[in-house]
Amino acid sequence: MNYFLFGGARDTGKSKSVYNIANFLINTRGYKVRSGSFPAKYSEFWCIIVKDDKVILIQSYTDLVKTIKDLKKVRDSNKDITHIITANRNEGDHMRSRFRKILNITTNDYVFEIPLGKVISGKTRSANIVWYLDGVLRIAKEITNNTPFNF
Repeated sequence: MNYFLFGGARDTGKSKSVYNIANFLINTRGYKVRSGSFPAKYSEFWCIIVKDDKVILIQSYTDLVKTIKDLKKVRDSNKDITHIITANRNEGDHMRSRFRKILNITTNDYVFEIPLGKVISGKTRSANIVWYLDGVLRIAKEITNNTPFNF
């Protein structure tokens, strides 16, 4: 399985980054939602999108054991899934190891992760968040253009 993850602590933009790349794939690259749902405005979601030979399971967050198990259930009941895009906690957070254990991620799986950090607070926070998330999306688009993703 190929995993494309956004990792980081709470409130670092992980789920919003998952939403942004899903929005790009659906509304710019022409992927179609096969199951689940993709909201018109950002909110928590999961969906399976398809185009050509790519079947991508996207879930906006996996910060709880329940949401990780939900992701696993959907993955295991859709054997044609080729890629998973989701969020993952930062190194040292106990949910990170639970994520890998519950999903049974092994060395045979390809895992690419973009690590996210906190954005400065204060008067410039709004502008900094826009800059930050736009930059993360540009990086994600570039990565997904290449093997093993080729979205």
